[in-house]
Amino acid sequence: MLNDRTVQDTHFACFHAGPMEGWTDFKLEPPDVPMPAKGKLFLRNLLGSAGLEMSLNVVQPDKGIPFLHKHQENDEVYVVVGGRGQFFVDGKCIDVAEGSVLRLGPPAARAWRNNSDAPLYFLCIQHRADSVVHGGTLDGKGVEGKPTWPN
Repeated sequence: MLNDRTVQDTHFACFHAGPMEGWTDFKLEPPDVPMPAKGKLFLRNLLGSAGLEMSLNVVQPDKGIPFLHKHQENDEVYVVVGGRGQFFVDGKCIDVAEGSVLRLGPPAARAWRNNSDAPLYFLCIQHRADSVVHGGTLDGKGVEGKPTWPN
């Protein structure tokens, strides 16, 4: 059960997805997605994050999304964490590999495929395209004290 992998408290939530090789066991079914999707897990509810959606994804060799899609309000950021493949965005084919990071605006028509002989692993992060984040060190603030690590 997925909730057995979640640790939560007042100010945090942690989901233990396990090694990437196990991501193939994740599966989404309608009505959560238009068609069954193996190797995909949405994390927003598991992490209690109302302002951000994130998913873990694995695409097997010679597989891919068989249709174009776009979004109404959300940017998507894809972070390739293993393998290689291709993203098709607004008529352009982009080769990706571990370490590739793509940001797609809502109107970008997109699909992806794994044209290699090993699994393609990526994270997908969705956030409102019209939001403004003061990231980096601008939002950080020091706190008194030091961590007390267990032995």
